[in-house]
Amino acid sequence: MTHDSAALRPEPASGKILLLANPRGFCAGVQRAITAVEDALSLHGAPVYVRRHIVHNQRVVDRLRARGAIFVSELAEVPPGAVTILSAHGVPQSVLREGRERGLRTLDTTCPLVARVHAHVLDQYHAGRHVLLIGHQGHPEIIGTLGQVPPGAISVVGSPADVGGLRLADNIAVAYAVQTTFAVHEAATIIAAIKERFRDVSVPRATDICYATSNRQEAIEALATRAGHVIVVGDPLSSNARRLVEVSLAAGCRDAQLVPDPESLDGSRLSGVDVVALTAAASAPGEAVDAVVDRLRTMGYVPEEVAGRIEAASFKPVSMTPIEEISLDARSDAVRRDLERCLERVLVSASASAPPRLCEAMRYAVLGGGKRLRALLTVLVAEMLGAEYRHAIWIAAAIECLHAQSLVHDDLPCMDDDDFRRGKPSLHRAYDEATAVLAGDALLALAFEMLADERAHPDPAVRVRLVSALARTIGKDGLALGQMMDLYPEADAPVAEVERCEQLKTGNLLGFCVEGATLIAGCEGPDRDRLLRFSEKLGLAFQIRDDILDRVGSAAGMGKRVGKDRAAGRRTAIEILGLDGARLRSASLAQSCLEDLEQFGARAARLREIAGFAISRMH
Repeated sequence: MTHDSAALRPEPASGKILLLANPRGFCAGVQRAITAVEDALSLHGAPVYVRRHIVHNQRVVDRLRARGAIFVSELAEVPPGAVTILSAHGVPQSVLREGRERGLRTLDTTCPLVARVHAHVLDQYHAGRHVLLIGHQGHPEIIGTLGQVPPGAISVVGSPADVGGLRLADNIAVAYAVQTTFAVHEAATIIAAIKERFRDVSVPRATDICYATSNRQEAIEALATRAGHVIVVGDPLSSNARRLVEVSLAAGCRDAQLVPDPESLDGSRLSGVDVVALTAAASAPGEAVDAVVDRLRTMGYVPEEVAGRIEAASFKPVSMTPIEEISLDARSDAVRRDLERCLERVLVSASASAPPRLCEAMRYAVLGGGKRLRALLTVLVAEMLGAEYRHAIWIAAAIECLHAQSLVHDDLPCMDDDDFRRGKPSLHRAYDEATAVLAGDALLALAFEMLADERAHPDPAVRVRLVSALARTIGKDGLALGQMMDLYPEADAPVAEVERCEQLKTGNLLGFCVEGATLIAGCEGPDRDRLLRFSEKLGLAFQIRDDILDRVGSAAGMGKRVGKDRAAGRRTAIEILGLDGARLRSASLAQSCLEDLEQFGARAARLREIAGFAISRMH
């Protein structure tokens, strides 16, 4: 906690004291962003392009510009293929999409605390709540946060009066989030107004206001009552700098001024002031603070450090690998995290009206791990085509609900009779057969419900096509037919018939992943046809690899029983083509997949990796 040591020391001979608040100056997020630009210049060489101010401080911007950073207002000003850095304030999803479309090599320095707000807002949107964003309209952080969800999903409020003036029903479900640099006390009054007006309010798990913001406000608030004047070192564009001035005045200090450098200091306002307190915004560099302190020394003020909170926070450095060049494994991990969070929210919402046992069984089936290949495929195709990431994740979550349903029913004694799935007891073993059937039915219905929701896409016509496409995927000409053909195969079925069965069992759902992505991206014509052909061949190659692993894989590696196809006497690619022949067929399909992707050039690099994974995976 902040404590005052000034009373223990003798007054300076001049009688003028300069109380230096602690902490002050750079925070970990700002330092991380600046270091990212410096590292990019060292690694990639000048020039590197920076969209908007990396942080709100002109001195920092000028220093980086002198080293070879070029600051632009929009990505349209950046040459294709150039290294481009996005600011610590965060950006709308549309900016990331534009970077991909223009072939830029993008480094994202969004502060992790801002990214946490983005995740919270997206979660609440997926949960069906209207978000109230507490902050200053037009601030870059607010613009970036608004751009995580569709227009109209967030209302920005900057005062209790704004809350009262919202044209929203008092009984709707809302959530709130706070700009990380907002004033702590001011935010508290707005939160109180939100809770007073709305009956159903979801609150963040932790405060959104940055620790550096709250620490600096707390420190200067404690000194403001002792000082006749407060000086805040920072850029006028900096929100947290302006908040420090406001906090100082609200705490009772008679006057306060914001200065970016010693030349801006208005000495006339210090006339007759014996005690001055000084702090610095989280975006103010140390040299600027030192220069202002030196100026005050020449005016007779003796600096005195006042103890305060010790900030030990540190963030992982910004990766110097452009977003577009991150490995498939890393991209898969990120998609998996976002998907799990979305599924968790959806299932929590679904559990509000369903029996606990049914909901627990649904969660057991859906949140039980897995490769999440279908989700990754959906997202990668959608991103390649320029669709919104949030729509792709929502559709991917619906697909995972359907996929979980197909596995639950597939494991039943009347189907494949599997006791284990993903290394744990199958749902009908963990619960019972009746619960497994009902949980599967509920998951199937939930998949359709999600596709009909506007979070899948704002255009109702697109949602209708998504629902229709999924119905075809799983109906009498899709997964259901494939499962029937598998259970009751023709005697001596030819290769074409066996491949048709395998295509329907696995390829159809992978095909919907790609079809769904094309629908939300508005992709039609030859490009759509190429991608659908790609998905058909990918699905068949994937299923043939499953056949191979059932023969040569291990139960530990697969997380389920192996050798069951041979034991059941089923005709698979292995039975018809032999092990080597099946491998050759799988490799041929993968090569054909690559040919279908040629037209998309470098944009399809990750889809090519997925084709390679389909024929080489070991689980």
